[in-house]
Amino acid sequence: MRLKYIALLGMAVAFSSALYAEEEIGQAISPEDWKLYEEGINPGEVFAEEVGGKLFEKPMGPKNISCASCHTKDGDIEERVATAAAYYPKYDKDAGMIINLEQRIQICQSKYMDMKPFSLKSKENTALTTYLYYLAQGTKINVDTTSPMAKEYLKYGRYIFTLKRGVRNLSCQVCHEFAAGKVLRMQWLKPLGFEYNGIKGTTAADHWPAFRMTKNKVQTLQQRFQGCQKQGGQKKLPLGSKEMVALELYVKSLSNGAELKTPGLRR
Repeated sequence: MRLKYIALLGMAVAFSSALYAEEEIGQAISPEDWKLYEEGINPGEVFAEEVGGKLFEKPMGPKNISCASCHTKDGDIEERVATAAAYYPKYDKDAGMIINLEQRIQICQSKYMDMKPFSLKSKENTALTTYLYYLAQGTKINVDTTSPMAKEYLKYGRYIFTLKRGVRNLSCQVCHEFAAGKVLRMQWLKPLGFEYNGIKGTTAADHWPAFRMTKNKVQTLQQRFQGCQKQGGQKKLPLGSKEMVALELYVKSLSNGAELKTPGLRR
């Protein structure tokens, strides 16, 4: 009986390992990026400069103008643009609602460059977003939490944060508040702000967008939310939806006062 149990256990471990390997295949950090990492270079910063920075300078659309055309003076990027990442999500008069930085890029492309905006899941939008966060390194996060609309979004964001759903009946709160201080997949679960219930947090919003080594690419905070939702057996919320913007605003508000360290570097 004992031998049968050991055999079955071995099969289960092998099966789960195979599933994990299948899920992760092709997602490991590339040899080139691993070399950068070993040399103390964050591949996310290279991505920000080499891809995002070049896109910022590149003339696009029928008007053949670039982001730099509007936002650079005497060779320097305007301070309001170079620090903008610290203040999003925020109310936007063109949109008539609270949006994140990725959506503001889309509005600029559509309204001022007369071009089809890069999609929120595109490498190009992520690159421009990451570049703007890179420029804002050291700027203290300061999202609005006091205006009527911000309060509405914060309340809704907290609701999304605590909402259990999906096949595993999980929420952000389950891992980052209820299970804070415990270990999941060899990693400590931590609060997303400065602290929760006496447990020191990560001020998570200060390092996203981040280069994820297991994905070999930079992801935004909302894209990371989607990864968590997928792992939790939930239907992924659409990028740019009110639910996602509200959740981003709530999580970012937990880090108000922390300096941006973007792009971060995460497993």
